[in-house]
Amino acid sequence: MPELGETRIEKILKSYYRKALGGPENWEKILSLNIIGSMKTEGGALELNTYQKKPDFIKINLSSESGQKSLILAYDGEVAWKQTGRRSKAERMAEAEARRFIHSARFGNYLLYPFAEGKRISLVDTVPVEGAICHHIRVELDTDYQVDYFIDIRSNLEIKVVNTDLRSGTTHSIIYKDYISEQGMPVARSVKSYENDKWVSTLSVDEVKINSGVMVWMFHMPE
Repeated sequence: MPELGETRIEKILKSYYRKALGGPENWEKILSLNIIGSMKTEGGALELNTYQKKPDFIKINLSSESGQKSLILAYDGEVAWKQTGRRSKAERMAEAEARRFIHSARFGNYLLYPFAEGKRISLVDTVPVEGAICHHIRVELDTDYQVDYFIDIRSNLEIKVVNTDLRSGTTHSIIYKDYISEQGMPVARSVKSYENDKWVSTLSVDEVKINSGVMVWMFHMPE
């Protein structure tokens, strides 16, 4: 969250950093996040337990309600890996799967660190989205991803995010609703995901823990 000027996009980003994330001092205190909830998919209901740690460590544990099926997806800052079933061997993700997973592993979002190398942020328009009037902000990355954020002009919260893979043309859209605040960090309790405009899943968040002792070794791929 650097010092920004007085152009329109810079004013919007400053307001977003201050009102939606609590400002630089609050953001620096938030180091990790643990989200527990349930996810509905076409294949049935799953229990979810996700750990995140700055800057881009992530581990997602998914399991069926019976506990008979499980899946782990993780990134330790260098290797993206997965483990299907409790007794199976962990393995590296295939290149395309890893690329997409690493893109989604960012703690916070790509509106942070606006002067980071390989990034361009621009204001597209002000548009209605999901019943709210939103600033449409586009982030272009040198990874060939384009991320479109739709930020409520009143609450400064993310209403919708569209990730476009410019190599394949596929889109992954996320709609956020029912926010709560945990230590100044907004967390949506309802998260709907779509692939190329087709519904994929709905996450319902039950519990959020900030700075709950998440360690780097937790994200490493087991041998």
